[in-house]
Amino acid sequence: MSSKYDLIVLGGGVIGLSIAAQCAKGGWSVCVVERGQMGKESSWAGAGILPCGARNPVEDPIEQLRQLSDRLHEEWAAWLADFTGVDTEYRRSGGLTVARTSAERATMRGNCLWWDELGIEYQRLSSSEVIGLSPAVDPVASPGVPIEYYWVPRDAKLRNPRHLMALRVACQKLGVSMMEQTEVVGIQASGSEIAGVNIRSSEPTKWEGFLVADRYCLTTGAWTPQLLKPLGIETGIYPVRGQMQLYRFDRIPFGFVVNEGHRYMVPREDGRVLVGSCEEEVGFSKGTTEEMMEQLSVWAGSVCPSIRGARLETQWSGLRPGSIDAFPYLGTLYPYTNGYVAAGHFRHGLHWSTATGLLMSQHLSGKKTEIDLEPFRLHRGNV
Repeated sequence: MSSKYDLIVLGGGVIGLSIAAQCAKGGWSVCVVERGQMGKESSWAGAGILPCGARNPVEDPIEQLRQLSDRLHEEWAAWLADFTGVDTEYRRSGGLTVARTSAERATMRGNCLWWDELGIEYQRLSSSEVIGLSPAVDPVASPGVPIEYYWVPRDAKLRNPRHLMALRVACQKLGVSMMEQTEVVGIQASGSEIAGVNIRSSEPTKWEGFLVADRYCLTTGAWTPQLLKPLGIETGIYPVRGQMQLYRFDRIPFGFVVNEGHRYMVPREDGRVLVGSCEEEVGFSKGTTEEMMEQLSVWAGSVCPSIRGARLETQWSGLRPGSIDAFPYLGTLYPYTNGYVAAGHFRHGLHWSTATGLLMSQHLSGKKTEIDLEPFRLHRGNV
């Protein structure tokens, strides 16, 4: 294992694979190290919702990230389908938001003002217009309390396991070295540079030793603080558990994303419907609870009554990498000049992965990034 790479990516989720693919497309030799299976942690566990980006010029850093990601997802879906033959099920499906409480209706008033400023097309629909979209979506109303519906036609979705499969195949075709079931047990530093990483495979017959590269990029999600702490670097990243359900219909009941508050339903092309989610700060504890599964099923049945007769196929949870200020960390791993970080995307890792892949590849190359990364710098909380 004496080969020296142009880039070693630590973490094989959607962020890591996107950066690896983008850099490999530029001719770099890239290695991705993943302690489990590629793309099987938070990236796999999500819903695949891609809210529409701004149509007007924007100055807010998060909206710039969302806008760039929105544009790139369409391009990446086409490239991945052509290059790998995998349909990621990227679709401009549209998104319907249901507001049944006074708080939800007030929130939607604010959303409308924000959409107007961003130039995002939306419509307020009547109940009959919602039935026209799909009679399966028929939210239960409280007596005397109106329901409001808002439709964003450019909202999109993709099937995250398919997207991750396509990224993995693309990386393999581009010559990226993929080290699965391989844990980083130490990052060695020398002065202002990272000298290499110590790795240990969970499979004794496979690789173990010391990896060296010109550049190192940490994309390890909620586990990033554990790797950085020995280097004396603190972050505001922490794990947030989300629980999910998957139902199976004989045919797709509706073709668009349904939102209400922090709950959502996302249809798949094969008739499955994903239901989520929650935000629980329970450390690194994974798994599902009966209480949350009941809450999700009750909510789903109140919005789409036919789901009560569908088969609950499976349920799972994932650990999202939250950050204190809701901004991801993107940029150089100061004080180490050849170290980089791309982590802390919270619920938006899949959504913002395309922009992150492009921006980090530009930054790693020493080029001017399409969006200013200063607001996402590692030590932004320090004076």
